[in-house]
Amino acid sequence: MTDLEMAISALLGKQSTYAALYNYYLGKQPLAYTSERLREVFRRLDTRFSENLCALVINSVGDKLTLKGITVKGRADAQAQIDGIFGSVNLELIAEDVHEGTLVTGESYLIVWKDDVGKVQGFYNDPRMCHLFYDAENPYLTRYAAKMYAMDDGKVSLILYYADHLEYYQTRSKISATSDLTAKRFELTDEKANPYKAVPVFQFKLHRDVRSELADVIPLQDAANKLLSDMLVVAEFGAFRQRWVISNTDTTKLRNAPNEIWSIPAGDGVGQQTQIGDLAPTDLLGYLNAIDKLATAIGVISRTPKHFLYGQGGDPSGEALIASEAPLNRKAADYISRLTPTWRQALSFALTLLGAPVEPSAITLQYERPETIQPLTQSIVRQNGITAGIPLVTLLKREGWSDTELAEMDAEKAAESAANRSMLALAMVKAQREFDQGQQDQQVQQPGQPGQGAGNAGI
Repeated sequence: MTDLEMAISALLGKQSTYAALYNYYLGKQPLAYTSERLREVFRRLDTRFSENLCALVINSVGDKLTLKGITVKGRADAQAQIDGIFGSVNLELIAEDVHEGTLVTGESYLIVWKDDVGKVQGFYNDPRMCHLFYDAENPYLTRYAAKMYAMDDGKVSLILYYADHLEYYQTRSKISATSDLTAKRFELTDEKANPYKAVPVFQFKLHRDVRSELADVIPLQDAANKLLSDMLVVAEFGAFRQRWVISNTDTTKLRNAPNEIWSIPAGDGVGQQTQIGDLAPTDLLGYLNAIDKLATAIGVISRTPKHFLYGQGGDPSGEALIASEAPLNRKAADYISRLTPTWRQALSFALTLLGAPVEPSAITLQYERPETIQPLTQSIVRQNGITAGIPLVTLLKREGWSDTELAEMDAEKAAESAANRSMLALAMVKAQREFDQGQQDQQVQQPGQPGQGAGNAGI
Protein backbone atom coordinates (compact mmCIF):
# COMPACT_ATOMS: atom_id res chain seq x y z
CA MET A 1 0.00 0.00 0.00
CA THR A 2 1.38 3.41 -0.98
CA ASP A 3 1.67 6.34 1.43
CA LEU A 4 -1.20 8.06 -0.38
CA GLU A 5 -3.46 5.02 0.00
CA MET A 6 -2.54 4.65 3.67
CA ALA A 7 -3.31 8.33 4.29
CA ILE A 8 -6.73 8.14 2.64
CA SER A 9 -7.61 4.95 4.50
CA ALA A 10 -6.55 6.35 7.90
CA LEU A 11 -8.39 9.66 7.42
CA LEU A 12 -11.62 8.06 6.22
CA GLY A 13 -11.42 5.41 8.93
CA LYS A 14 -11.83 7.86 11.79
CA GLN A 15 -14.42 10.20 10.28
CA SER A 16 -17.55 8.59 11.71
CA THR A 17 -16.06 7.87 15.15
CA TYR A 18 -14.73 11.38 15.65
CA ALA A 19 -17.90 12.97 14.27
CA ALA A 20 -19.93 11.03 16.85
CA LEU A 21 -17.60 12.14 19.66
CA TYR A 22 -17.94 15.78 18.65
CA ASN A 23 -21.73 15.41 18.46
CA TYR A 24 -21.82 14.07 22.01
CA TYR A 25 -19.66 16.98 23.17
CA LEU A 26 -21.90 19.52 21.40
CA GLY A 27 -25.11 17.95 22.77
CA LYS A 28 -26.27 16.42 19.47
CA GLN A 29 -26.82 13.04 21.04
CA PRO A 30 -29.00 10.24 19.62
CA LEU A 31 -31.60 8.64 21.83
CA ALA A 32 -30.55 5.08 22.69
CA TYR A 33 -33.03 2.29 23.49
CA THR A 34 -32.58 -0.94 25.36
CA SER A 35 -34.54 -2.98 22.80
CA GLU A 36 -35.97 -2.76 19.31
CA ARG A 37 -39.47 -2.96 20.77
CA LEU A 38 -38.96 0.27 22.68
CA ARG A 39 -37.48 1.87 19.58
CA GLU A 40 -40.65 1.00 17.70
CA VAL A 41 -42.88 2.32 20.49
CA PHE A 42 -41.06 5.67 20.57
CA ARG A 43 -40.35 5.96 16.86
CA ARG A 44 -42.87 8.80 16.47
CA LEU A 45 -41.26 10.88 19.22
CA ASP A 46 -40.54 14.17 17.45
CA THR A 47 -38.45 15.90 20.13
CA ARG A 48 -35.14 14.70 21.53
CA PHE A 49 -34.09 15.55 25.08
CA SER A 50 -30.55 15.43 26.43
CA GLU A 51 -28.76 16.50 29.58
CA ASN A 52 -25.32 17.21 28.16
CA LEU A 53 -22.98 15.86 30.83
CA CYS A 54 -20.29 15.19 28.21
CA ALA A 55 -19.64 18.92 27.78
CA LEU A 56 -19.19 19.30 31.54
CA VAL A 57 -16.65 16.48 31.60
CA ILE A 58 -14.62 18.06 28.78
CA ASN A 59 -14.89 21.68 29.92
CA SER A 60 -14.13 20.96 33.58
CA VAL A 61 -10.62 19.75 32.72
CA GLY A 62 -10.20 21.93 29.61
CA ASP A 63 -10.65 25.07 31.71
CA LYS A 64 -7.65 23.99 33.77
CA LEU A 65 -5.34 23.68 30.74
CA THR A 66 -4.87 27.40 30.13
CA LEU A 67 -1.56 28.37 28.54
CA LYS A 68 -0.30 31.70 29.91
CA GLY A 69 3.15 32.24 28.50
CA ILE A 70 6.36 30.78 27.12
CA THR A 71 9.92 31.33 28.28
CA VAL A 72 13.16 30.52 26.43
CA LYS A 73 16.05 30.09 28.86
CA GLY A 74 19.20 32.10 28.11
CA ARG A 75 18.17 33.29 24.65
CA ALA A 76 16.91 36.86 24.50
CA ASP A 77 16.64 36.75 20.70
CA ALA A 78 14.57 33.56 20.76
CA GLN A 79 12.44 34.97 23.59
CA ALA A 80 11.64 38.02 21.47
CA GLN A 81 10.62 35.76 18.59
CA ILE A 82 8.43 33.63 20.87
CA ASP A 83 6.74 36.74 22.29
CA GLY A 84 6.03 37.84 18.73
CA ILE A 85 4.49 34.47 17.87
CA PHE A 86 2.43 34.43 21.06
CA GLY A 87 0.93 37.80 20.23
CA SER A 88 0.61 37.61 16.45
CA VAL A 89 -1.05 34.22 15.96
CA ASN A 90 -3.25 34.19 19.10
CA LEU A 91 -1.41 31.18 20.49
CA GLU A 92 -3.62 31.18 23.58
CA LEU A 93 -6.73 30.58 21.46
CA ILE A 94 -4.94 28.01 19.32
CA ALA A 95 -3.92 26.18 22.51
CA GLU A 96 -7.56 26.08 23.64
CA ASP A 97 -8.58 24.46 20.35
CA VAL A 98 -5.71 21.98 20.55
CA HIS A 99 -6.58 20.96 24.10
CA GLU A 100 -10.30 20.71 23.35
CA GLY A 101 -9.74 18.50 20.31
CA THR A 102 -7.37 16.29 22.29
CA LEU A 103 -9.89 15.83 25.09
CA VAL A 104 -12.83 15.10 22.76
CA THR A 105 -11.20 12.68 20.32
CA GLY A 106 -7.96 11.72 22.06
CA GLU A 107 -5.70 13.54 19.59
CA SER A 108 -5.29 16.87 17.80
CA TYR A 109 -2.81 18.41 15.40
CA LEU A 110 -0.80 21.60 15.00
CA ILE A 111 0.87 22.49 11.69
CA VAL A 112 3.73 25.01 11.86
CA TRP A 113 4.88 26.48 8.56
CA LYS A 114 5.72 29.71 6.74
CA ASP A 115 3.13 31.51 4.64
CA ASP A 116 3.75 33.04 1.23
CA VAL A 117 5.33 36.19 2.74
CA GLY A 118 7.65 34.26 5.05
CA LYS A 119 5.64 34.72 8.25
CA VAL A 120 5.56 31.76 10.61
CA GLN A 121 2.04 30.46 11.21
CA GLY A 122 0.70 27.86 13.58
CA PHE A 123 -2.63 26.29 12.65
CA TYR A 124 -4.79 24.00 14.73
CA ASN A 125 -6.14 21.18 12.57
CA ASP A 126 -9.18 19.06 13.26
CA PRO A 127 -8.12 15.44 13.95
CA ARG A 128 -10.62 14.34 11.29
CA MET A 129 -8.46 16.17 8.72
CA CYS A 130 -4.96 15.10 9.79
CA HIS A 131 -3.03 11.96 10.56
CA LEU A 132 0.55 11.25 11.57
CA PHE A 133 2.44 8.08 10.64
CA TYR A 134 5.35 6.82 12.73
CA ASP A 135 8.27 4.56 11.87
CA ALA A 136 7.45 0.88 12.35
CA GLU A 137 10.65 0.18 14.29
CA ASN A 138 10.86 3.45 16.22
CA PRO A 139 7.42 4.69 17.35
CA TYR A 140 8.94 8.02 18.40
CA LEU A 141 10.20 8.78 14.89
CA THR A 142 7.76 10.55 12.59
CA ARG A 143 7.75 9.17 9.05
CA TYR A 144 5.21 11.46 7.37
CA ALA A 145 1.90 13.22 7.93
CA ALA A 146 -1.24 13.79 5.89
CA LYS A 147 -3.88 16.51 5.74
CA MET A 148 -7.07 16.31 3.67
CA TYR A 149 -9.67 19.04 3.20
CA ALA A 150 -12.52 19.98 0.85
CA MET A 151 -12.18 22.84 -1.61
CA ASP A 152 -14.86 25.40 -2.44
CA ASP A 153 -15.32 23.90 -5.91
CA GLY A 154 -16.19 20.46 -4.49
CA LYS A 155 -12.79 18.92 -5.10
CA VAL A 156 -10.68 17.45 -2.30
CA SER A 157 -7.06 18.37 -1.63
CA LEU A 158 -4.52 16.25 0.21
CA ILE A 159 -1.00 17.14 1.36
CA LEU A 160 1.68 14.68 2.41
CA TYR A 161 4.35 16.16 4.69
CA TYR A 162 7.78 14.54 4.69
CA ALA A 163 11.01 15.63 6.39
CA ASP A 164 12.58 16.56 3.05
CA HIS A 165 9.62 17.53 0.82
CA LEU A 166 5.87 18.14 0.59
CA GLU A 167 3.53 16.51 -1.95
CA TYR A 168 0.29 18.21 -3.03
CA TYR A 169 -2.60 16.14 -4.42
CA GLN A 170 -6.08 17.05 -5.66
CA THR A 171 -9.02 15.09 -7.03
CA ARG A 172 -9.61 15.42 -10.74
CA SER A 173 -13.32 16.15 -10.24
CA LYS A 174 -15.88 16.95 -7.56
CA ILE A 175 -16.46 14.42 -4.80
CA SER A 176 -20.05 13.84 -3.76
CA ALA A 177 -19.47 11.12 -1.13
CA THR A 178 -16.53 9.98 0.98
CA SER A 179 -16.89 6.51 -0.48
CA ASP A 180 -15.69 8.00 -3.79
CA LEU A 181 -12.35 8.99 -2.27
CA THR A 182 -9.77 6.57 -3.57
CA ALA A 183 -6.14 7.04 -4.52
CA LYS A 184 -7.07 6.78 -8.18
CA ARG A 185 -9.19 9.93 -7.91
CA PHE A 186 -6.16 12.02 -6.86
CA GLU A 187 -3.40 13.44 -9.01
CA LEU A 188 -0.09 15.00 -7.96
CA THR A 189 -0.31 18.75 -8.64
CA ASP A 190 2.84 20.09 -6.98
CA GLU A 191 5.90 19.14 -4.96
CA LYS A 192 8.03 21.44 -2.80
CA ALA A 193 11.27 20.96 -0.90
CA ASN A 194 11.35 20.99 2.90
CA PRO A 195 14.73 22.47 3.87
CA TYR A 196 14.12 22.13 7.63
CA LYS A 197 14.53 18.33 7.79
CA ALA A 198 11.50 17.79 10.01
CA VAL A 199 7.83 16.96 9.50
CA PRO A 200 5.98 20.21 10.39
CA VAL A 201 2.93 18.39 11.82
CA PHE A 202 2.71 17.76 15.56
CA GLN A 203 0.31 15.33 17.21
CA PHE A 204 -1.01 15.94 20.74
CA LYS A 205 -2.16 12.94 22.78
CA LEU A 206 -3.14 12.49 26.42
CA HIS A 207 -2.43 8.76 26.51
CA ARG A 208 -0.08 6.36 24.79
CA ASP A 209 -2.97 5.21 22.61
CA VAL A 210 -5.58 7.53 21.13
CA ARG A 211 -8.40 7.52 23.69
CA SER A 212 -11.18 10.06 24.09
CA GLU A 213 -12.07 11.53 27.45
CA LEU A 214 -15.66 10.52 26.65
CA ALA A 215 -14.95 6.83 25.99
CA ASP A 216 -16.35 5.65 29.35
CA VAL A 217 -18.87 8.47 29.67
CA ILE A 218 -21.00 7.98 26.54
CA PRO A 219 -22.84 4.81 27.73
CA LEU A 220 -23.86 6.58 30.94
CA GLN A 221 -24.81 9.69 28.95
CA ASP A 222 -27.10 7.53 26.79
CA ALA A 223 -28.73 6.09 29.90
CA ALA A 224 -29.27 9.57 31.39
CA ASN A 225 -30.82 10.83 28.15
CA LYS A 226 -33.13 7.80 28.01
CA LEU A 227 -34.32 8.40 31.57
CA LEU A 228 -34.78 12.11 30.90
CA SER A 229 -36.82 11.39 27.77
CA ASP A 230 -38.95 8.83 29.61
CA MET A 231 -39.54 11.25 32.45
CA LEU A 232 -40.69 14.03 30.14
CA VAL A 233 -43.01 11.67 28.26
CA VAL A 234 -44.48 10.57 31.58
CA ALA A 235 -44.84 14.20 32.66
CA GLU A 236 -46.62 15.03 29.40
CA PHE A 237 -49.13 12.24 29.89
CA GLY A 238 -49.48 13.19 33.54
CA ALA A 239 -50.46 16.73 32.58
CA PHE A 240 -53.90 15.28 31.68
CA ARG A 241 -54.90 12.59 34.12
CA GLN A 242 -55.69 9.34 32.30
CA ARG A 243 -59.31 8.42 33.03
CA TRP A 244 -61.31 5.24 32.60
CA VAL A 245 -65.06 4.83 32.07
CA ILE A 246 -67.32 1.80 32.50
CA SER A 247 -70.63 2.41 30.75
CA ASN A 248 -73.06 0.75 28.36
CA THR A 249 -73.22 3.93 26.29
CA ASP A 250 -70.87 4.99 23.47
CA THR A 251 -67.73 6.59 24.98
CA THR A 252 -65.79 7.16 21.75
CA LYS A 253 -66.81 10.83 21.65
CA LEU A 254 -65.51 11.60 25.13
CA ARG A 255 -62.45 13.87 25.05
CA ASN A 256 -59.93 14.18 27.85
CA ALA A 257 -59.08 17.89 27.67
CA PRO A 258 -59.40 21.04 29.82
CA ASN A 259 -62.90 22.55 30.11
CA GLU A 260 -64.52 19.39 28.70
CA ILE A 261 -67.69 18.28 30.52
CA TRP A 262 -68.73 14.67 30.17
CA SER A 263 -72.41 13.76 30.05
CA ILE A 264 -72.78 10.06 30.76
CA PRO A 265 -76.17 8.47 31.52
CA ALA A 266 -76.55 6.42 34.66
CA GLY A 267 -76.74 2.67 34.56
CA ASP A 268 -80.04 0.83 34.16
CA GLY A 269 -79.67 -0.85 37.53
CA VAL A 270 -78.89 -4.21 36.00
CA GLY A 271 -75.36 -5.61 35.88
CA GLN A 272 -72.30 -3.40 36.05
CA GLN A 273 -73.19 0.20 36.83
CA THR A 274 -71.61 3.30 35.24
CA GLN A 275 -68.26 4.11 36.82
CA ILE A 276 -65.60 6.77 36.19
CA GLY A 277 -62.10 6.85 37.63
CA ASP A 278 -58.53 7.95 36.85
CA LEU A 279 -55.11 6.36 36.88
CA ALA A 280 -52.55 7.52 39.40
CA PRO A 281 -49.71 9.50 37.77
CA THR A 282 -46.20 8.07 37.78
CA ASP A 283 -43.90 9.59 40.40
CA LEU A 284 -41.10 11.55 38.64
CA LEU A 285 -38.81 11.48 41.67
CA GLY A 286 -37.59 8.01 40.74
CA TYR A 287 -36.39 9.27 37.38
CA LEU A 288 -34.63 12.26 38.95
CA ASN A 289 -32.85 10.08 41.50
CA ALA A 290 -31.71 7.67 38.78
CA ILE A 291 -30.38 10.53 36.64
CA ASP A 292 -28.49 11.91 39.66
CA LYS A 293 -26.93 8.49 40.28
CA LEU A 294 -25.79 8.33 36.67
CA ALA A 295 -24.32 11.83 36.97
CA THR A 296 -22.49 10.72 40.12
CA ALA A 297 -21.11 7.70 38.29
CA ILE A 298 -19.91 9.92 35.43
CA GLY A 299 -18.22 12.18 37.97
CA VAL A 300 -16.44 9.26 39.64
CA ILE A 301 -15.24 7.80 36.33
CA SER A 302 -14.07 11.11 34.89
CA ARG A 303 -12.94 12.61 38.22
CA THR A 304 -15.33 15.53 37.77
CA PRO A 305 -16.46 17.10 41.09
CA LYS A 306 -20.12 16.81 42.05
CA HIS A 307 -20.71 20.55 42.06
CA PHE A 308 -19.82 20.63 38.36
CA LEU A 309 -22.53 18.09 37.49
CA TYR A 310 -25.54 19.07 39.59
CA GLY A 311 -26.63 21.42 42.33
CA GLN A 312 -26.12 20.52 45.96
CA GLY A 313 -27.65 21.62 49.23
CA GLY A 314 -25.32 24.62 49.44
CA ASP A 315 -22.13 26.04 48.05
CA PRO A 316 -19.06 24.16 49.34
CA SER A 317 -16.61 26.02 51.53
CA GLY A 318 -13.18 26.99 50.30
CA GLU A 319 -11.40 24.01 51.85
CA ALA A 320 -14.15 21.59 50.78
CA LEU A 321 -13.93 22.97 47.25
CA ILE A 322 -10.18 22.38 47.11
CA ALA A 323 -10.60 18.84 48.47
CA SER A 324 -13.40 17.94 46.02
CA GLU A 325 -11.43 19.22 43.04
CA ALA A 326 -8.18 17.47 44.04
CA PRO A 327 -8.66 14.43 41.70
CA LEU A 328 -9.55 16.72 38.78
CA ASN A 329 -6.54 18.93 39.51
CA ARG A 330 -4.22 15.92 39.54
CA LYS A 331 -5.63 14.82 36.20
CA ALA A 332 -5.14 18.32 34.76
CA ALA A 333 -1.55 18.42 36.04
CA ASP A 334 -0.90 15.01 34.45
CA TYR A 335 -2.34 16.17 31.13
CA ILE A 336 -0.20 19.32 31.21
CA SER A 337 2.90 17.15 31.63
CA ARG A 338 1.81 15.03 28.64
CA LEU A 339 1.04 18.02 26.41
CA THR A 340 4.20 19.98 27.23
CA PRO A 341 6.77 17.90 25.24
CA THR A 342 4.79 18.28 22.00
CA TRP A 343 4.37 22.01 22.58
CA ARG A 344 8.14 22.29 23.09
CA GLN A 345 8.84 20.46 19.84
CA ALA A 346 6.39 22.62 17.89
CA LEU A 347 7.78 25.87 19.32
CA SER A 348 11.37 24.72 18.77
CA PHE A 349 10.52 24.07 15.12
CA ALA A 350 8.86 27.51 14.87
CA LEU A 351 12.06 29.12 16.16
CA THR A 352 14.04 27.13 13.59
CA LEU A 353 11.83 28.62 10.86
CA LEU A 354 12.59 32.07 12.31
CA GLY A 355 16.34 31.51 12.28
CA ALA A 356 16.71 31.26 16.07
CA PRO A 357 16.92 27.50 16.71
CA VAL A 358 16.89 26.25 20.30
CA GLU A 359 16.57 22.84 21.90
CA PRO A 360 13.04 21.92 23.08
CA SER A 361 14.38 21.48 26.63
CA ALA A 362 15.22 25.22 26.75
CA ILE A 363 11.54 26.14 26.33
CA THR A 364 9.32 26.45 29.41
CA LEU A 365 5.53 26.71 29.23
CA GLN A 366 3.53 28.49 31.92
CA TYR A 367 -0.02 27.34 32.62
CA GLU A 368 -2.64 28.71 34.95
CA ARG A 369 -2.63 26.83 38.23
CA PRO A 370 -5.26 24.06 38.06
CA GLU A 371 -6.29 24.57 41.69
CA THR A 372 -9.16 26.84 42.63
CA ILE A 373 -7.54 29.87 44.25
CA GLN A 374 -8.87 31.13 47.57
CA PRO A 375 -7.51 34.71 47.90
CA LEU A 376 -7.44 34.73 51.70
CA THR A 377 -5.69 31.36 51.97
CA GLN A 378 -3.23 32.34 49.25
CA SER A 379 -2.36 35.62 50.93
CA ILE A 380 -1.76 33.83 54.26
CA VAL A 381 0.51 31.24 52.59
CA ARG A 382 2.40 34.02 50.79
CA GLN A 383 2.88 36.03 53.99
CA ASN A 384 4.07 32.96 55.90
CA GLY A 385 6.56 32.25 53.12
CA ILE A 386 7.94 35.79 53.25
CA THR A 387 8.20 35.54 57.04
CA ALA A 388 10.15 32.29 56.63
CA GLY A 389 12.63 34.10 54.38
CA ILE A 390 11.49 32.87 50.95
CA PRO A 391 11.88 35.61 48.30
CA LEU A 392 8.62 37.07 46.98
CA VAL A 393 9.62 36.27 43.39
CA THR A 394 10.02 32.59 44.28
CA LEU A 395 6.59 32.51 45.91
CA LEU A 396 4.97 34.20 42.93
CA LYS A 397 6.59 31.72 40.54
CA ARG A 398 5.16 28.87 42.60
CA GLU A 399 1.75 30.51 42.28
CA GLY A 400 2.08 30.42 38.50
CA TRP A 401 3.23 33.93 37.67
CA SER A 402 4.99 34.10 34.32
CA ASP A 403 8.31 35.86 33.73
CA THR A 404 6.46 38.53 31.77
CA GLU A 405 4.17 39.23 34.71
CA LEU A 406 7.12 39.37 37.10
CA ALA A 407 8.92 41.80 34.78
CA GLU A 408 5.82 43.98 34.61
CA MET A 409 5.61 43.96 38.41
CA ASP A 410 9.26 45.05 38.69
CA ALA A 411 8.68 47.83 36.16
CA GLU A 412 5.59 49.03 37.99
CA LYS A 413 7.44 48.96 41.33
CA ALA A 414 10.30 50.96 39.81
CA ALA A 415 7.85 53.48 38.34
CA GLU A 416 6.03 53.70 41.64
CA SER A 417 9.31 54.27 43.52
CA ALA A 418 10.32 56.99 41.05
CA ALA A 419 6.93 58.63 41.43
CA ASN A 420 7.18 58.48 45.21
CA ARG A 421 10.68 60.04 45.11
CA SER A 422 9.39 62.78 42.83
CA MET A 423 6.45 63.47 45.13
CA LEU A 424 8.79 63.54 48.15
CA ALA A 425 11.09 66.03 46.39
CA LEU A 426 8.16 68.27 45.49
CA ALA A 427 6.90 68.10 49.07
CA MET A 428 10.35 69.09 50.38
CA VAL A 429 10.61 72.03 47.93
CA LYS A 430 7.14 73.16 48.93
CA ALA A 431 8.00 72.92 52.63
CA GLN A 432 11.25 74.91 52.08
CA ARG A 433 9.38 77.63 50.19
CA GLU A 434 6.79 77.88 52.93
CA PHE A 435 9.58 78.12 55.50
CA ASP A 436 11.40 80.83 53.53
CA GLN A 437 8.18 82.80 53.07
CA GLY A 438 7.52 82.59 56.79
CA GLN A 439 10.98 83.97 57.54
CA GLN A 440 10.40 86.92 55.18
CA ASP A 441 7.04 87.71 56.72
CA GLN A 442 8.58 87.67 60.18
CA GLN A 443 11.29 90.16 59.16
CA VAL A 444 8.72 92.61 57.73
CA GLN A 445 6.79 92.61 61.01
CA GLN A 446 9.88 93.43 63.21
CA PRO A 447 10.62 97.14 64.32
CA GLY A 448 13.01 99.27 62.16
CA GLN A 449 16.75 98.96 62.54
CA PRO A 450 18.97 101.70 64.22
CA GLY A 451 19.42 104.83 62.07
CA GLN A 452 16.06 104.25 60.35
CA GLY A 453 13.63 105.28 63.11
CA ALA A 454 11.69 108.64 63.32
CA GLY A 455 13.94 110.12 66.07
CA ASN A 456 17.05 109.74 63.93
CA ALA A 457 15.87 111.65 60.94
CA GLY A 458 18.56 113.72 59.22
CA ILE A 459 18.82 117.48 59.95
